[in-house]
Amino acid sequence: MRLSIVIVTHNRRAALARTLKHLDALACDGHLPSGGTEVIVVDNGSTDGTWQEAARSAQDVRVIRRPRNEGVSARNHAFAVALGEYLLLIDDDSYPLGDAVMRSLEHLDAQVQCAAVVGRIELPDGTPEASALPTVVANGAVVLRKAVIDRVGGFPREFFRQAEEYDLSFRIWNAGFRIDRFEDLVYRHEKVGGNRAMPIIHRMDMRNNLILADRYLPGPWRRKYASDWAMRYLALARHAGMAAAAHRGRISSWVWRGRDRLAPRRHLSGPAMEAIFGLRSQADRIAWWASKHRVRRVVIADFSKNIRATLEGCRACGLDVLAVADRHPAFSGRRWEGAPILTDESALRLNPEGVVLSNVSPARVEARLGELRRAWPIPVLGLWEPATLGARDPAWSAGSRDAA
Repeated sequence: MRLSIVIVTHNRRAALARTLKHLDALACDGHLPSGGTEVIVVDNGSTDGTWQEAARSAQDVRVIRRPRNEGVSARNHAFAVALGEYLLLIDDDSYPLGDAVMRSLEHLDAQVQCAAVVGRIELPDGTPEASALPTVVANGAVVLRKAVIDRVGGFPREFFRQAEEYDLSFRIWNAGFRIDRFEDLVYRHEKVGGNRAMPIIHRMDMRNNLILADRYLPGPWRRKYASDWAMRYLALARHAGMAAAAHRGRISSWVWRGRDRLAPRRHLSGPAMEAIFGLRSQADRIAWWASKHRVRRVVIADFSKNIRATLEGCRACGLDVLAVADRHPAFSGRRWEGAPILTDESALRLNPEGVVLSNVSPARVEARLGELRRAWPIPVLGLWEPATLGARDPAWSAGSRDAA
């Protein structure tokens, strides 16, 4: 068996039916391995007839019924019985476009140290969607090597949702494998409503990210990242009127972090830490840019999940960080590491000599760089560039470096 397609669903019968039809069309067009593909649907305790819909699909679908909703970790039940050499993970409302899967398989065949190939997720209006860090898997758009999953394990059962992709990705990098991302492998996410209760999202964002920091980050990085992420997710929760949910998440994280400390530490190795967070590579890029433009006074744009690496890079080459510029009202008026968090307009009035965009989310970098370069008449540096399968995107890469 060449490929096992794994889908988890809960009470989204119509969305699942549409996704299965898309898979059937891909198979007919030769965009899935001929005769070597299976589809496994894990039904998370649905009560709307979802599993019956899957069972009578035109596809040869294997259905695993669970008595209750186990969240994203329910995929582990499919991993245990999957026959494929590779695993395609999609949601019940997402699916690959064109030859994204076949090209991913070719790349994995050729690159034995690559554990996963992640594609670009687009919403129906073409807007991109991505994790905050480009070095993690995306549940709705990734092909994984099953042998690696067998080795490092599946999704953490305690997470339910939010940040589970980070936990798996950290273990993949720590085992000496890598995760490659290519923007020309495109997946559509229909973003069907339901199953997205906001209190749960804010509680799990806080809880699971604090568990991640304590579980995997070494030495002083554990405290720094935990503090940054706690501030970030609490501010976002307060702005959404969900502060109580975030506080519950923080308290819940203490319980799990205590349990983790009874087990052997799983700290990221030096190479894994660099691959995921890019502390050294970002510092090198900032130093090159600052020297080229003779920049000393800077503003960091966006209070992002990557802001710690950006700050450390600025400090390493002696730059004076005047402020953090962020357009989200959740952060307005706050301070971080001695610097005020201001609107773009207020930060510009401090007369910086350059701007460093901390945001490395593939869904935000290009648009945010465009905003900054139109509004700020000073050098602007981005810290992430997209790759296409086989080569860097020459237009994007040349444009970003020229503007930097």
